[in-house]
Amino acid sequence: MSPIDYLYYLCFVFFAFGGSFFFKKGIVATKFLGLLFIVLGLQTFLNYYIRPEYLLQYPHFFRTVSPLMLTIGPLYYLFQQYLLYPERKLKPALLWHFLPFALHVIEYIPFYLLPAELKILEIKEMISENTLYTIHSKYGWITMRTHIYIRFTSFFIYVSLSFIDLLKYYLSSSKSFIKNNQLIVYWLFSNMAMKFIVMGLIVYKYIISEKEQINLPWKDFFYLVEYVLMMLFMLFNPKLLYGPSLKGLVWQQALGRMEGLGELSNKKVHSIKIVSGLEREKALLESLNRYFETERIFLKPNLTLIEVARKLKMKPRLIRLALQTEMDISFSDYVNTWRIQFAEEQCRENPKWKNYKLEVIALESGFGTRQSFNSAVKKIKGVSPGQYFSEFLW
Repeated sequence: MSPIDYLYYLCFVFFAFGGSFFFKKGIVATKFLGLLFIVLGLQTFLNYYIRPEYLLQYPHFFRTVSPLMLTIGPLYYLFQQYLLYPERKLKPALLWHFLPFALHVIEYIPFYLLPAELKILEIKEMISENTLYTIHSKYGWITMRTHIYIRFTSFFIYVSLSFIDLLKYYLSSSKSFIKNNQLIVYWLFSNMAMKFIVMGLIVYKYIISEKEQINLPWKDFFYLVEYVLMMLFMLFNPKLLYGPSLKGLVWQQALGRMEGLGELSNKKVHSIKIVSGLEREKALLESLNRYFETERIFLKPNLTLIEVARKLKMKPRLIRLALQTEMDISFSDYVNTWRIQFAEEQCRENPKWKNYKLEVIALESGFGTRQSFNSAVKKIKGVSPGQYFSEFLW
């Protein structure tokens, strides 16, 4: 049995893994992860039957893999987006990512509807040219060879976008946040490195090399290795699919509600201590905290409760009630506490901030004026900004 024969059974593993995560309750990222592995399973299954020895026997599988490959990049990109920013909502505009896939399917519909006899004639002509990517075909808007470049360009764009977003996420996060979430961040960087290696292999095999293109040796499936490792890593680290955890410790200190390092380190998601324990208020505050943490919406000077409620699709009254009953704090004080926490972390960890004057710190932290900054620090910390930030500044 050849290596490709073993890979045939891998498709069923992908189907099982993808299905379990697609129907799993959790953040939106699990849905995209599930779809990604379902597509990989289908792609692996079809690749098995478009080998030269099977093409004439199963002609209806011919040209079915190409459109699927246009979904790998978008699905991974969206998976990473919703993993890093789990409070983001699904929007119909996301369907635009799959427009190339839809157009590619529409392009090949005339070929898909052909009887087996005509498909076999097309396959025989392709085989005579000793290539799977013929430029001579009666079907399709562009040549199969051109589709190679389109698929690679699409994959390269989405991998690059994912890398840029991940790098921005890393650079914009504090050291304490990265430390709390180093497993998920460094795993994504490692996975990204493997994707660039795969792109190098794709360039060499299908773009630079012109030889033996009719063959599909097992090394053509090497790119599946990164997804196998991804699958195994997630099976052993299921907490990754909860998304990044909140800073926790600094936030707890800001409210004077520290409960001990041991208890905090055992929580899946670090958050503010809940007083009443009502499930609705608890869930609302978890969403609100995570939204403020991941999106840093508090850096907007004129932030309003109505704006936050609209973004989270919640009623302003419920947010105000949850903050009041669970934390005994107003919305404005809640926002200002995040701003002060942000300023404190930056002054602790960012050498550039240590040289800032208090006016600059106020503006960079989301306070519109120095006066509002002074009032907030005095109210929440009980001392003036000069006294509170003196230990962090040079």
